[in-house]
Amino acid sequence: MKICCTGGNGMIGQSIKDIVPNYLEHEFIFLNRSLNNEYSVNLLDRSEVLDFFSKQQFDYIIHLAADVGGLFKNLNNNASMFSNNIKINENVLEACIQNNINRGIFILSSCIFPCNPSMFPMNESMIHESPPHYSNEGYAYSKRMMHIQCQQYNKSFQTEFICLVPVNLYGPYDNFNPENSHLLPGLIHRFHNNKLHNEQMIAYGTGAPLRQMLYSIDFAKIICDVLLSNGTITNQTIICCNDDEFEIKEIVKTLSNVMEVSYDNIIWDTNMSDGCLKKTVDNTLFKFYFPNFQFTSFYNGVKNTYEWYMLNQSRLRI
Repeated sequence: MKICCTGGNGMIGQSIKDIVPNYLEHEFIFLNRSLNNEYSVNLLDRSEVLDFFSKQQFDYIIHLAADVGGLFKNLNNNASMFSNNIKINENVLEACIQNNINRGIFILSSCIFPCNPSMFPMNESMIHESPPHYSNEGYAYSKRMMHIQCQQYNKSFQTEFICLVPVNLYGPYDNFNPENSHLLPGLIHRFHNNKLHNEQMIAYGTGAPLRQMLYSIDFAKIICDVLLSNGTITNQTIICCNDDEFEIKEIVKTLSNVMEVSYDNIIWDTNMSDGCLKKTVDNTLFKFYFPNFQFTSFYNGVKNTYEWYMLNQSRLRI
Protein backbone atom coordinates (compact mmCIF):
# COMPACT_ATOMS: atom_id res chain seq x y z
CA MET A 1 0.00 0.00 0.00
CA LYS A 2 1.08 3.58 -0.72
CA ILE A 3 0.44 5.60 2.43
CA CYS A 4 0.38 9.39 2.67
CA CYS A 5 1.42 10.80 6.03
CA THR A 6 0.69 14.51 6.46
CA GLY A 7 2.66 16.41 9.08
CA GLY A 8 5.74 14.35 8.36
CA ASN A 9 8.06 16.76 10.16
CA GLY A 10 6.10 16.67 13.43
CA MET A 11 6.73 14.52 16.46
CA ILE A 12 4.42 11.67 15.44
CA GLY A 13 5.39 11.83 11.78
CA GLN A 14 9.08 11.52 12.71
CA SER A 15 8.24 8.70 15.12
CA ILE A 16 6.44 6.82 12.36
CA LYS A 17 9.53 7.25 10.16
CA ASP A 18 11.56 5.53 12.88
CA ILE A 19 9.33 2.45 12.84
CA VAL A 20 8.77 2.22 9.05
CA PRO A 21 11.32 -0.64 8.85
CA ASN A 22 8.70 -2.74 10.67
CA TYR A 23 6.33 -2.27 7.71
CA LEU A 24 8.59 -2.73 4.68
CA GLU A 25 5.79 -4.12 2.52
CA HIS A 26 4.22 -0.65 2.46
CA GLU A 27 5.43 2.64 0.95
CA PHE A 28 5.17 5.64 3.26
CA ILE A 29 5.25 9.16 1.78
CA PHE A 30 5.78 11.94 4.35
CA LEU A 31 4.57 15.45 3.51
CA ASN A 32 6.83 18.17 4.87
CA ARG A 33 6.56 21.82 3.84
CA SER A 34 10.04 22.66 5.11
CA LEU A 35 11.82 20.36 2.63
CA ASN A 36 10.89 22.42 -0.46
CA ASN A 37 10.56 19.38 -2.72
CA GLU A 38 7.74 17.49 -4.45
CA TYR A 39 6.33 16.51 -1.03
CA SER A 40 6.15 20.10 0.21
CA VAL A 41 2.43 20.83 0.14
CA ASN A 42 0.63 23.80 1.65
CA LEU A 43 -2.37 22.05 3.16
CA LEU A 44 -4.12 25.41 3.58
CA ASP A 45 -4.23 25.77 -0.22
CA ARG A 46 -7.15 23.74 -1.58
CA SER A 47 -6.06 23.71 -5.23
CA GLU A 48 -2.50 22.73 -4.31
CA VAL A 49 -3.74 19.87 -2.12
CA LEU A 50 -6.19 18.54 -4.73
CA ASP A 51 -3.58 18.72 -7.49
CA PHE A 52 -0.96 16.92 -5.41
CA PHE A 53 -3.26 14.08 -4.36
CA SER A 54 -4.56 13.57 -7.91
CA LYS A 55 -0.99 12.93 -9.11
CA GLN A 56 0.12 10.63 -6.29
CA GLN A 57 -2.64 7.98 -6.18
CA PHE A 58 -2.34 7.05 -2.52
CA ASP A 59 -4.12 4.02 -1.07
CA TYR A 60 -4.26 5.09 2.61
CA ILE A 61 -3.75 8.26 4.60
CA ILE A 62 -2.45 9.14 8.06
CA HIS A 63 -3.52 12.72 8.71
CA LEU A 64 -1.31 14.24 11.41
CA ALA A 65 -0.86 17.81 10.18
CA ALA A 66 -2.39 20.55 12.33
CA ASP A 67 -1.86 24.04 13.65
CA VAL A 68 -1.16 22.92 17.20
CA GLY A 69 0.48 24.15 20.38
CA GLY A 70 0.35 24.19 24.14
CA LEU A 71 -1.94 25.95 26.58
CA PHE A 72 -0.67 29.49 26.04
CA LYS A 73 -0.58 29.29 22.23
CA ASN A 74 -4.19 28.11 22.34
CA LEU A 75 -5.24 30.90 24.70
CA ASN A 76 -3.76 33.57 22.46
CA ASN A 77 -4.69 32.15 19.04
CA ASN A 78 -8.09 30.48 19.29
CA ALA A 79 -9.50 32.18 16.18
CA SER A 80 -6.59 31.44 13.84
CA MET A 81 -6.19 27.88 15.11
CA PHE A 82 -9.86 27.19 14.44
CA SER A 83 -9.71 28.67 10.93
CA ASN A 84 -6.41 27.04 9.92
CA ASN A 85 -7.34 23.58 11.13
CA ILE A 86 -10.81 23.70 9.53
CA LYS A 87 -9.17 24.52 6.18
CA ILE A 88 -6.46 21.88 6.51
CA ASN A 89 -8.87 19.11 7.48
CA GLU A 90 -11.46 20.04 4.83
CA ASN A 91 -8.83 20.10 2.07
CA VAL A 92 -7.34 16.74 3.06
CA LEU A 93 -10.72 15.03 3.37
CA GLU A 94 -11.92 16.41 0.03
CA ALA A 95 -8.72 15.16 -1.59
CA CYS A 96 -9.30 11.71 -0.11
CA ILE A 97 -12.86 11.50 -1.46
CA GLN A 98 -11.88 12.75 -4.91
CA ASN A 99 -9.01 10.26 -5.20
CA ASN A 100 -10.59 7.11 -3.76
CA ILE A 101 -8.55 7.05 -0.56
CA ASN A 102 -11.11 5.06 1.38
CA ARG A 103 -9.17 4.17 4.52
CA GLY A 104 -7.19 6.35 6.85
CA ILE A 105 -6.30 7.53 10.33
CA PHE A 106 -7.34 11.00 11.50
CA ILE A 107 -5.91 12.31 14.75
CA LEU A 108 -8.10 14.03 17.31
CA SER A 109 -7.06 15.12 20.83
CA SER A 110 -8.28 14.57 24.37
CA CYS A 111 -8.68 18.36 24.65
CA ILE A 112 -11.80 18.13 22.47
CA PHE A 113 -13.76 16.48 25.30
CA PRO A 114 -16.17 18.50 27.46
CA CYS A 115 -14.74 20.74 30.14
CA ASN A 116 -17.52 19.73 32.54
CA PRO A 117 -18.58 16.23 31.51
CA SER A 118 -21.43 14.26 33.00
CA MET A 119 -18.98 11.63 34.27
CA PHE A 120 -15.36 10.50 34.44
CA PRO A 121 -13.68 8.81 32.77
CA MET A 122 -15.03 10.13 29.50
CA ASN A 123 -15.57 7.68 26.66
CA GLU A 124 -15.77 8.02 22.88
CA SER A 125 -19.51 8.76 22.90
CA MET A 126 -19.03 11.93 24.98
CA ILE A 127 -16.93 14.02 22.58
CA HIS A 128 -19.81 16.36 21.66
CA GLU A 129 -21.68 16.22 24.96
CA SER A 130 -20.95 19.84 25.98
CA PRO A 131 -18.36 22.61 25.29
CA PRO A 132 -14.60 22.03 25.61
CA HIS A 133 -12.42 24.13 27.90
CA TYR A 134 -12.40 27.81 26.88
CA SER A 135 -8.60 27.89 26.75
CA ASN A 136 -8.41 25.80 23.57
CA GLU A 137 -11.89 25.97 22.08
CA GLY A 138 -10.61 27.03 18.64
CA TYR A 139 -8.43 23.95 18.23
CA ALA A 140 -10.93 21.70 20.00
CA TYR A 141 -13.90 22.68 17.85
CA SER A 142 -11.90 22.29 14.64
CA LYS A 143 -11.04 18.73 15.69
CA ARG A 144 -14.67 18.07 16.62
CA MET A 145 -15.69 19.17 13.12
CA MET A 146 -13.17 16.79 11.58
CA HIS A 147 -14.63 14.00 13.70
CA ILE A 148 -18.10 14.78 12.36
CA GLN A 149 -16.79 14.99 8.78
CA CYS A 150 -15.18 11.57 9.07
CA GLN A 151 -18.39 10.09 10.43
CA GLN A 152 -20.47 11.62 7.64
CA TYR A 153 -18.09 10.44 4.91
CA ASN A 154 -18.14 6.96 6.40
CA LYS A 155 -21.94 6.96 6.17
CA SER A 156 -22.21 8.53 2.71
CA PHE A 157 -19.25 6.95 0.91
CA GLN A 158 -18.61 3.76 2.94
CA THR A 159 -15.12 4.99 3.76
CA GLU A 160 -13.11 3.63 6.68
CA PHE A 161 -11.90 6.87 8.26
CA ILE A 162 -10.79 6.01 11.80
CA CYS A 163 -10.37 8.74 14.41
CA LEU A 164 -7.76 8.14 17.11
CA VAL A 165 -7.78 10.23 20.28
CA PRO A 166 -4.38 10.41 22.01
CA VAL A 167 -3.92 11.86 25.46
CA ASN A 168 -1.03 14.27 26.16
CA LEU A 169 1.74 13.30 23.76
CA TYR A 170 5.45 13.66 24.42
CA GLY A 171 8.69 12.21 23.12
CA PRO A 172 11.61 12.74 20.73
CA TYR A 173 11.12 15.26 17.89
CA ASP A 174 8.69 17.32 19.98
CA ASN A 175 8.35 21.09 19.77
CA PHE A 176 10.46 22.47 22.64
CA ASN A 177 9.64 26.14 22.01
CA PRO A 178 8.83 27.56 25.46
CA GLU A 179 6.10 29.79 23.98
CA ASN A 180 4.27 27.22 21.84
CA SER A 181 5.08 23.82 23.29
CA HIS A 182 3.00 21.40 25.28
CA LEU A 183 3.58 20.71 28.96
CA LEU A 184 6.55 18.34 29.11
CA PRO A 185 8.76 19.67 26.27
CA GLY A 186 8.25 23.21 27.56
CA LEU A 187 9.38 22.12 31.02
CA ILE A 188 12.38 20.24 29.62
CA HIS A 189 13.63 23.24 27.64
CA ARG A 190 13.07 25.74 30.44
CA PHE A 191 14.51 23.56 33.22
CA HIS A 192 17.53 22.61 31.13
CA ASN A 193 18.37 26.27 30.49
CA ASN A 194 17.78 27.08 34.18
CA LYS A 195 20.14 24.27 35.15
CA LEU A 196 22.83 25.44 32.73
CA HIS A 197 22.73 28.99 34.09
CA ASN A 198 22.15 28.02 37.72
CA GLU A 199 18.80 29.84 37.69
CA GLN A 200 15.64 29.28 39.70
CA MET A 201 13.35 26.65 38.18
CA ILE A 202 9.72 27.71 37.94
CA ALA A 203 6.73 25.52 37.09
CA TYR A 204 3.46 27.11 35.99
CA GLY A 205 0.15 26.84 37.84
CA THR A 206 -0.61 24.91 41.00
CA GLY A 207 0.51 21.48 39.85
CA ALA A 208 -2.89 20.04 40.79
CA PRO A 209 -4.38 19.25 37.33
CA LEU A 210 -4.44 15.60 36.28
CA ARG A 211 -2.98 14.45 32.97
CA GLN A 212 -2.72 11.16 31.09
CA MET A 213 0.47 10.87 29.06
CA LEU A 214 1.32 8.93 25.88
CA TYR A 215 4.84 8.37 24.55
CA SER A 216 5.16 9.31 20.86
CA ILE A 217 6.75 6.04 19.73
CA ASP A 218 3.91 4.09 21.34
CA PHE A 219 1.35 6.20 19.50
CA ALA A 220 3.19 5.77 16.20
CA LYS A 221 2.94 1.99 16.62
CA ILE A 222 -0.75 2.24 17.49
CA ILE A 223 -1.46 4.33 14.37
CA CYS A 224 0.24 1.86 12.05
CA ASP A 225 -1.29 -1.20 13.73
CA VAL A 226 -4.81 0.27 13.49
CA LEU A 227 -4.37 1.39 9.88
CA LEU A 228 -3.00 -1.98 8.80
CA SER A 229 -5.40 -4.09 10.87
CA ASN A 230 -6.76 -5.88 7.79
CA GLY A 231 -10.28 -4.59 8.18
CA THR A 232 -10.82 -5.64 11.80
CA ILE A 233 -11.05 -1.95 12.71
CA THR A 234 -13.09 0.02 10.18
CA ASN A 235 -14.76 3.30 11.16
CA GLN A 236 -14.32 3.50 14.92
CA THR A 237 -13.30 6.37 17.15
CA ILE A 238 -10.76 5.06 19.65
CA ILE A 239 -9.19 6.72 22.70
CA CYS A 240 -5.52 5.71 22.99
CA CYS A 241 -3.90 5.62 26.42
CA ASN A 242 -2.78 3.34 29.23
CA ASP A 243 -4.19 3.21 32.77
CA ASP A 244 -1.87 5.82 34.31
CA GLU A 245 -2.80 9.36 35.31
CA PHE A 246 -0.55 11.92 37.00
CA GLU A 247 -0.86 15.21 38.78
CA ILE A 248 1.30 17.80 37.04
CA LYS A 249 3.29 17.88 40.29
CA GLU A 250 4.15 14.20 39.69
CA ILE A 251 5.15 14.94 36.10
CA VAL A 252 7.49 17.70 37.28
CA LYS A 253 8.91 15.44 39.97
CA THR A 254 9.63 12.68 37.44
CA LEU A 255 11.39 15.18 35.19
CA SER A 256 13.43 16.54 38.11
CA ASN A 257 14.56 12.98 38.91
CA VAL A 258 15.57 12.37 35.29
CA MET A 259 17.44 15.69 35.16
CA GLU A 260 18.98 15.13 38.61
CA VAL A 261 17.75 18.41 40.05
CA SER A 262 16.06 18.96 43.40
CA TYR A 263 12.28 18.93 43.19
CA ASP A 264 12.09 20.78 46.52
CA ASN A 265 13.81 23.80 44.98
CA ILE A 266 11.25 24.22 42.17
CA ILE A 267 8.89 27.18 42.64
CA TRP A 268 5.26 27.11 41.42
CA ASP A 269 3.96 30.29 39.79
CA THR A 270 0.28 30.10 40.72
CA ASN A 271 -0.52 33.26 38.77
CA MET A 272 -0.26 31.19 35.60
CA SER A 273 -3.30 29.29 34.35
CA ASP A 274 -3.76 25.61 35.20
CA GLY A 275 -5.89 24.99 32.13
CA CYS A 276 -8.42 22.19 32.44
CA LEU A 277 -8.12 20.55 35.87
CA LYS A 278 -9.20 17.08 34.82
CA LYS A 279 -9.91 15.42 31.48
CA THR A 280 -9.64 11.73 32.29
CA VAL A 281 -10.63 9.45 29.41
CA ASP A 282 -11.54 5.77 29.20
CA ASN A 283 -9.36 3.25 27.32
CA THR A 284 -11.80 0.32 27.43
CA LEU A 285 -12.27 0.20 23.64
CA PHE A 286 -8.53 0.42 23.00
CA LYS A 287 -7.89 -2.50 25.36
CA PHE A 288 -10.58 -4.50 23.54
CA TYR A 289 -8.62 -4.24 20.30
CA PHE A 290 -5.11 -4.29 21.83
CA PRO A 291 -5.29 -6.17 25.15
CA ASN A 292 -1.57 -6.93 25.16
CA PHE A 293 -0.13 -3.62 23.98
CA GLN A 294 3.07 -2.82 25.87
CA PHE A 295 3.29 0.87 26.75
CA THR A 296 6.59 2.56 27.60
CA SER A 297 6.73 3.46 31.29
CA PHE A 298 6.41 7.17 32.00
CA TYR A 299 9.84 7.38 33.65
CA ASN A 300 11.53 5.67 30.70
CA GLY A 301 9.63 7.83 28.23
CA VAL A 302 10.71 11.03 30.00
CA LYS A 303 14.28 9.74 30.23
CA ASN A 304 14.35 8.89 26.50
CA THR A 305 12.89 12.28 25.63
CA TYR A 306 15.40 14.21 27.72
CA GLU A 307 18.31 12.19 26.33
CA TRP A 308 17.10 12.87 22.78
CA TYR A 309 16.81 16.58 23.64
CA MET A 310 20.39 16.62 24.90
CA LEU A 311 21.72 14.91 21.77
CA ASN A 312 19.81 17.00 19.25
CA GLN A 313 20.29 20.62 20.28
CA SER A 314 21.01 21.69 16.69
CA ARG A 315 17.72 20.33 15.27
CA LEU A 316 15.29 21.36 17.99
CA ARG A 317 12.07 23.13 17.06
CA ILE A 318 12.42 26.15 19.34
